[in-house]
Amino acid sequence: MPMSEIHKLKQALLEGKPLPRLTGCYGRIIRTRYDRPLALAEENERRAVMVMGPSGLKHILLRPGYEMLLNIGYTAGYIKTKLDKGFRFELLIFKLRREELKVASWKNVLTMACTCYPEAAHLFREHAREMKAKSIAEFEALAGFSFAEVDNLGAEDPRYMTMDRLLTGDGSALSVRRFLYHRLRLSELYTGDGFTKLEDGSRGIREYIITNRSVQELEDYGLFTLDVNLPTAMPLTSA
Repeated sequence: MPMSEIHKLKQALLEGKPLPRLTGCYGRIIRTRYDRPLALAEENERRAVMVMGPSGLKHILLRPGYEMLLNIGYTAGYIKTKLDKGFRFELLIFKLRREELKVASWKNVLTMACTCYPEAAHLFREHAREMKAKSIAEFEALAGFSFAEVDNLGAEDPRYMTMDRLLTGDGSALSVRRFLYHRLRLSELYTGDGFTKLEDGSRGIREYIITNRSVQELEDYGLFTLDVNLPTAMPLTSA
């Protein structure tokens, strides 16, 4: 039986050999705690997630764990917060049919949001133009608080936008953008052009959006625990 691309990749990484071709391989860095089952995203209300394609995998694979996280669009503050809360990071590499995923542009992300959250589809459609036009800074100015700070506090904070709060709230563009921030992880580094954005403002790797699922639902995958070491002097940044 021929060796799968994932198995070849595992062997190359373990033995320090050149990486094989990654055609048809996709990847996602999962943050999770040891007492929770692995899924592409652990949050119950997270119905869609971002993943990287073969070019993104090739770009990050041989980097240290901390650099991997920065290259997929995590902020330094966010990484530290998750580590402080006891999370670990795993790199999941898996095979997927191309038709199962779309480039993570604003158009495709909002279409996916309508499919995954049909109860709020009318709100996503109504405010689609404003989602694309306004930055996080503009929305935060309207809100009067930092989305990142509220995200750190979690759903216990009434400003954290859950689906129930979205559906029973004012239905505004601001409420929709807060929901997309907290539940689909469209953070201050999401640009809507199909690429991650790094904290220094430069373009990162190509990203795609797919529906969330458990790791066990994937037919062929490899899981690699990342050794994430924070720099000695952490930059002053929001999570």
